Amino acid sequence: MSLSILFKDELRGFYKSKVMIVLWIGLPVLSILFFLLSPDTGDELPLTVMTALIVSSLAGTLGAVMLAVSIINEKGAKVYDLFLIRPIKRRNLLLSKFLAVYVCIAIAVSLSLLIGVAIDYYRFGGIPEGMLRNTMDSIIISLAMMGISASAGVLIGVVSPSVLVGAVLVIYGGNQISILPVLPALLEISNEILFAIGTGSITTVVLLIIATVLFNRKQF
Repeated sequence: MSLSILFKDELRGFYKSKVMIVLWIGLPVLSILFFLLSPDTGDELPLTVMTALIVSSLAGTLGAVMLAVSIINEKGAKVYDLFLIRPIKRRNLLLSKFLAVYVCIAIAVSLSLLIGVAIDYYRFGGIPEGMLRNTMDSIIISLAMMGISASAGVLIGVVSPSVLVGAVLVIYGGNQISILPVLPALLEISNEILFAIGTGSITTVVLLIIATVLFNRKQF
């Protein structure tokens, strides 16, 4: 079975889930609430920049939990016994889950950021060049963070013996790893965007490779 077919099947399942529906509705609402409840900053700090990392961190964590729980439940339900009768590449199963969840949470975060951009446009009477650049930087960092979170969720789902252990590892392990792309900004290091892209891409690929190797060694 090809990766594209598995991806479509996983995407269909994830975007119909209640958690994903809540994300698609809840994150944009969260952006609005963040604007309404935030203190007056003299209209100098863009809402989009403020909410990007918060929203992406939340979406990445929930996406990682979904991935870990999905894999753990399928292991417990003996779903992977199909390997014995169907020619399915194990790596395609993991990649299809990762891509499906990543696309879903990226859509959720994009909707939230669009709300932020619309509010900022209304507040500032337009989008200044500097604000636009900061917004694009925030989006890139957000995508890098979500990639790390989702790949960590895949790895944790492969190695965890139970849903409870998987959820704890995602929250206290995967969520911590996902902050790597924002370290240059926190430490005021130059070239933070290149660092975010490089760190996000490399960490995501490494975690997926480790997950695939361990998954291939499992006996179903």
